[in-house]
Amino acid sequence: MKTKIAVISLALASLASGAAQAYDRTAAVYYDQARVVDVRPVKELVRVAAPQQECWTQPVRHVRQTGPSTGAYTLSGTLLGGVLGNQIGKGDGRKVATVVGSVAGAMVGNSMGQSRQRTEVYTSQEQHCQTVDRFYEEERHAGYRVTYRYQGRDYTRHMDYDPGSTVRVRVAVDAAD
Repeated sequence: MKTKIAVISLALASLASGAAQAYDRTAAVYYDQARVVDVRPVKELVRVAAPQQECWTQPVRHVRQTGPSTGAYTLSGTLLGGVLGNQIGKGDGRKVATVVGSVAGAMVGNSMGQSRQRTEVYTSQEQHCQTVDRFYEEERHAGYRVTYRYQGRDYTRHMDYDPGSTVRVRVAVDAAD
């Protein structure tokens, strides 16, 4: 009975003295609280791409044929040449003269149609665009550098959050050889 009271008294005394610690007997590890003595935000410089569209106008040269179609002149020349060839030819040579007259008429008609066409050259302004990446540097929050004091020694660690006035520490006990 006296040993139970002694164990309970010892446990209560350790709780009252602020030495409350979680202990894992199997791993010889326990957790405690350490006082935070300094917290500093950590910033990092990041290169960021910002796509932008660049546009410019550029002169473009155009060539256009205007005037009557050469097809009408070629057809007319073919018909006229065929009729004349047929008039000139005699006997069996009439067919050959008709074909030769048609071909010659087509060539003359096409040439006449082309001579009546005009070539127009003009320039217009066309807009061209492309996307290019512009880069800039940006400062971003990267966490906190936390300095805490445990059993008279200072330790510094990078943390993702500001722990406040205390931080939970893991204490591992191992035998030294």
